[in-house]
Amino acid sequence: MSANQEQIGQLVGLTEANRDPFIAISIRNTAAALVEDAAKVKSGQKVLIWFDAPGIELVKEMNLRCQALGAEVKFYMREYEEDAAALENLDQEGIHHMFDEESELINWADNMLIVRNPEDPEAMGRAPKDKAKMYADRYSQVHEKRFSNHVAWSLFLFPTEYEAGKEGLPYGEYFREYMEACNQPWGEIRKTQAKLIEKLNRGKTLELVANENDEDPNRRTHVTMSIDGMTFCNSTVDANYPGSEVFSAPVMDSVNGQIFAPGEYMYSSILMKDIQLIIENGKIVEAHAAENDEGLQEILSRGEGARYFGEVALGTNPGLTRRFFNDLLNEKVSGSFHMALGHCYTFKEYAGEQVNVMNGNDEKRTSNHWDLTILMHPSTGGGRVVVDGEVIQKDGKFLDPELALLNPKI
Repeated sequence: MSANQEQIGQLVGLTEANRDPFIAISIRNTAAALVEDAAKVKSGQKVLIWFDAPGIELVKEMNLRCQALGAEVKFYMREYEEDAAALENLDQEGIHHMFDEESELINWADNMLIVRNPEDPEAMGRAPKDKAKMYADRYSQVHEKRFSNHVAWSLFLFPTEYEAGKEGLPYGEYFREYMEACNQPWGEIRKTQAKLIEKLNRGKTLELVANENDEDPNRRTHVTMSIDGMTFCNSTVDANYPGSEVFSAPVMDSVNGQIFAPGEYMYSSILMKDIQLIIENGKIVEAHAAENDEGLQEILSRGEGARYFGEVALGTNPGLTRRFFNDLLNEKVSGSFHMALGHCYTFKEYAGEQVNVMNGNDEKRTSNHWDLTILMHPSTGGGRVVVDGEVIQKDGKFLDPELALLNPKI
């Protein structure tokens, strides 16, 4: 649900700059990077700024930049907590109509700038489970135009007080760490990632290993898959800001092994900890969470594709050197890999290159797309990335000197 355009426009316009000079300057710089470098907004474009309330100061700066470039701007402000509270009294038709305005605006837009992260990301977890699933399914349907790249889009997860609490940091300190991840040589990273992609695209099999010497075998990761015929995308800041990663999808029925994802994870307002997955012929046949296993099982019940993978990727942001609760940051950590439980992307072109990332596990099979990230640093038990039997990365660092820019600065 959202207020009308005039009300949101007034709210955005009246927003004052943060009193902390570093935060205020960082927000202005991030707005410029998102509008000009990531979204590449042009004169005459129809730009939808979709946002959660914590990011409203950034929205104000992005709006000013878009207007200066001659774009037509409309807003959609998600009221996540209110949506969650309203679900109990709505049937499926009512939930469907919650998204009418949002759907209309997405269909109107040429370009979407998304500033996501609600104040209370656990709110939907308090809604009735069947209604929350209907909400998630409808959200996925409405955003299909974005998932398939039929509308240009750029996503920024605004750092929140909630996340700072999860990191055990004062908000200002967490904000600074977040902004440092945004300050990277994206052009050089893109060129270096292109060399990595050449290696990956020649490969037929991919093997990912982490924490293999842990005395508890349930806390080890060793997973193999076919990437034959798939190709990797060169992602810096085109869709997600900050970047960067190289991503594709495994051949759907080829994934085998075990994944252990330590730490707290949240998906669809469901908070879980220490997740173990056993995979056979592409399908997750066993899954356990040390905390909130019930929530994990509910996520995996969302359609036949929920137990299959739609993405595999390597994180390559050298400024990110540790695990984060924020999943957008976490999946970009250099020396990590992530796999998405759920649907694949369906686009055939990315950043001007022809790609194949569609493995058949599309949104008709599940609305889920949930990234689980595993670090392979020495401090987390080490690990390896192996392509066709050749180790290309060990303990979080690529062995090829030409790829050194992508290694974590640790």
